[in-house]
Amino acid sequence: MFGGNPSNVTIVGESGGGGKVGTLMCMPAAKGLFHKAIIQSGTLRNTMTKEKSQALGLAVLENLGLPPDDVEKLDTIPYLDLVKAGNVAMEKIGGPRKPGSSIMYGFAPSVDGVVLLQQPFSPGFADISNNIPLMIGSTLNELMPTVYGEKKLTMKQAKERLAKEYGDKTDLYISLFAKAYPDYTPQDLLSIDNVFRPYTIKTTDARASETSTPLYVYLLAWKSPVDSASRGSFHGLDIPLAFNNVDLRPDWTGNSEEAWKLADKMSSAWINFVKTGNPNVEGLLPKWEQYTAENGATMYFDNVCRIDEFH
Repeated sequence: MFGGNPSNVTIVGESGGGGKVGTLMCMPAAKGLFHKAIIQSGTLRNTMTKEKSQALGLAVLENLGLPPDDVEKLDTIPYLDLVKAGNVAMEKIGGPRKPGSSIMYGFAPSVDGVVLLQQPFSPGFADISNNIPLMIGSTLNELMPTVYGEKKLTMKQAKERLAKEYGDKTDLYISLFAKAYPDYTPQDLLSIDNVFRPYTIKTTDARASETSTPLYVYLLAWKSPVDSASRGSFHGLDIPLAFNNVDLRPDWTGNSEEAWKLADKMSSAWINFVKTGNPNVEGLLPKWEQYTAENGATMYFDNVCRIDEFH
């Protein structure tokens, strides 16, 4: 028998799992079944509509040679054939899927006002979850192609590359980056996540305006020492740290003393939040303030953890 307290349930998800946590916060049928939520790198916007969903379903049936009135025969299709038909249909409807795209295409819930009241992260959540304490965050690099392997990259070279994207606002970008990340490197300038983090900020600002229920925000900036020439603080790196099992993913975190120390801090914060809705850990972490749009309070997880104010 799986034990626990049914009156103190926390749901946790990373990436697509984080998106599912946000979705449950907008589903009346889930109300009362959980009491706290943690969303890790899960703030991709879902733009699935009823119309797109129906078109996708019809495309899958067409690929399988099934007429719409035989939809129940989907239960008889071998799994791999169903996946292939689904992937072909998704590409037909939305084009090739790009990892880290700011818009989600493919199989996803659509709003009907009954089962799903609204899409999560658009920018906040349904008011049925206004009483749910939330911890939410992302990693520094996420799915970005990093340039950490270029050890001799100069600021001048970084500026030249940045200018292709930011043009005459390159210097402004660098000055704002320096304000947010004072100890930055030229490599950081070219490797910063520009998908999950912006949506996390939009979501948390909206959440803070919706309710005064505890809201805690984090950013994992610790860079993996494993294959550090390319990986950085990548998408999913927070999982073995938050669950204190870096020994199970040495290919992600390594097995160094630094990794274990950070895992101790992060897992203690996660445990305290799961237990009480408050992630503060006296003696291990600086005081973790609740986030507001005004203070931008964000726990910056690195070898030295600190509270930063990102606005």
